[in-house]
Amino acid sequence: MLLILAALPHSLFAQKEFTIIGIMQHSDLEGGCWYLESKHMKYELIASPEILQTCHVVGRMLTLSVRKAPTKASTCMLGQIVEVLQVFDTLFHPHNPPFTHEVIKGIIHKTKDNCWYVLAKNKKRYELQAPVPKKFMKAGAKYNRLSTVLPDSESQCGMDFVITISQLDPDMKAHEKKYDPR
Repeated sequence: MLLILAALPHSLFAQKEFTIIGIMQHSDLEGGCWYLESKHMKYELIASPEILQTCHVVGRMLTLSVRKAPTKASTCMLGQIVEVLQVFDTLFHPHNPPFTHEVIKGIIHKTKDNCWYVLAKNKKRYELQAPVPKKFMKAGAKYNRLSTVLPDSESQCGMDFVITISQLDPDMKAHEKKYDPR
């Protein structure tokens, strides 16, 4: 058996490198756990003390070259464990997309990929920015609100526009104008 394993090329056991981009976070769980939060996943990082010192800054935007570390274990269990091979970028690049305030009227829908959106009367699709509050997780419900809208470049689900959740509070409801005889 050992001869068979020795005869196999080393490349069969090597993990493929890939790049991840995210923001460093810290949790008080299990005495303190660091993790990188990307758009779709959380990663726990293992590396040399020097690399980890560079990475362990709450809110730091990182671009890293990593590979999976399937044989490693974690007490935190916050995400996939990866070994950091190289730190490419530790600078935060500010991004302020243009926005508008619009009254959006339509029906709430959900895609097969669990993206919630409003199909407006003008046939445009407005993605509800995650995390979506429970009160908006009702497929078929009517939506009529003054909303802050971002362009499609901010969409995670390929929609026409994005409605920011921070503006979905009760005082942002759209009210029909009533006749005022003054």
